[in-house]
Amino acid sequence: MDDITQNYLKDRISISLPILNISVPCNTTCLIMSKYKDLLNIEVFKSQIEILDSLINLIEDNIFTLKHEIEDKFRNYTDYIDIEGLTYTIYKIIEEGGNTVIGDKKIYFGEKEIASGDFSTLMNINRLIEKLVKEDSNIRSLCDQIKYLSESTWEHFDKNISKVLSSLIVH
Repeated sequence: MDDITQNYLKDRISISLPILNISVPCNTTCLIMSKYKDLLNIEVFKSQIEILDSLINLIEDNIFTLKHEIEDKFRNYTDYIDIEGLTYTIYKIIEEGGNTVIGDKKIYFGEKEIASGDFSTLMNINRLIEKLVKEDSNIRSLCDQIKYLSESTWEHFDKNISKVLSSLIVH
């Protein structure tokens, strides 16, 4: 069991959350499907993973709330946008910076195509993106919460899960 425990701590296996592709530590479902499933037999470890599960569920709820808020703001453009790509874009611009690029009948963020349509429609969509990013305190707050909570999953892994498992390793 010591080898499994040490490898788990070293590997820091993770999952990617929907829409925003944020990496967080492996939750219960992920662990059950991994070579580390036996660690869930350790009650104190399992209780720490359940805390992680709750954090991840809260992040996912916030991600879907963000998506619905953005969907509502862009309801006049639903035929022109990729709502998940747009949600990703707005989150990334708020938390990390960056810009959209208007190309030939499309708006891109990095490699992601987030909207398509005529020039006038694209300009309106782009203006709305810029306005949301700069002025919408609710959208900004949701993005900040998602970032903070996702960072806290790794803090929980480093401070609590690692500590619990390290105490079980026979030296």
